Amino acid sequence: MFALNAHLTRQTRLWCGNVFCHGLERPGATRKMSTQRFSCAELLGWIVSCCCWLLLASPTVAQQWEVHETLGHVELFSEFRLLPNVVAAQLASVEEELSRNLNLVQPDNAGIQVIVFKSAASYRAYLSSRIPEARHRRAIFYRSGDQYQIYAYRHEQLLTDLRHEYTHAILHRALPFVPLWIDEGLAEYLEVQPERRARSSRLMAMKWKCRAGWKPSLRNLESIPSAARMTGDHYRDSWAWTHYLLNESDQTRTLFREYLAAVSAGAAPGAFSEWVALRDSEVEKRVGSYFRRFRISLR
Repeated sequence: MFALNAHLTRQTRLWCGNVFCHGLERPGATRKMSTQRFSCAELLGWIVSCCCWLLLASPTVAQQWEVHETLGHVELFSEFRLLPNVVAAQLASVEEELSRNLNLVQPDNAGIQVIVFKSAASYRAYLSSRIPEARHRRAIFYRSGDQYQIYAYRHEQLLTDLRHEYTHAILHRALPFVPLWIDEGLAEYLEVQPERRARSSRLMAMKWKCRAGWKPSLRNLESIPSAARMTGDHYRDSWAWTHYLLNESDQTRTLFREYLAAVSAGAAPGAFSEWVALRDSEVEKRVGSYFRRFRISLR
């Protein structure tokens, strides 16, 4: 179980579908708190705030779970009897691809809570008082300080949702910052199980769009100011650029890996379009031809 991060001035980040919210928590006491005086109302407010964060950070508080297991660095909670080994296999698949293709490895102290509800109603009831912005989303990745949590509920696309949100969790665990289009592009790409990607309807649509002379614009993606401004087209194009960089050639995959390595090292490599143009000026030009040559499997 993760320890509650009680620093009330720390920034909180919320990823819920296409909403990435930033908010500062209410300022609280510092190390000098013992020398400060508080009114009863202020003290009560502080206690209530701490209790709210405790409820959010610890899924076991006032909640009964049918499944509670630790799977490596994942702590799984579920309101129904899902199969932990099935979930573990899907999450491990995501992690293995990120490690193999991009050298993204979880820190030794990595820990992620995955919390699954039996129904949409149960999910929304649980989140309504904890993360009200997220209650209408199908699944969310939530980060507050050192807390990393994924919330989802039972339906036919549950494993897809878990793969998607787990990608966000790994990226934000491994990197000090994640460019928006890379964050969402990798999540969209990895949410689909590898054996199903060749039959993707999105891949077929991209093939025909590119055959008509269109190609996804990397610079447009880099100009999106926030996740809240992302549209369906932006998600599609983020997925397309990720698909291209990972699969076009060893060269594009290496460039992608080296850019993320620079981010991981704490460098400020700038926009990927500018960074990659200095190393291979043809990369942006080839994205359209990459999709045009695809043969789509209908099996």
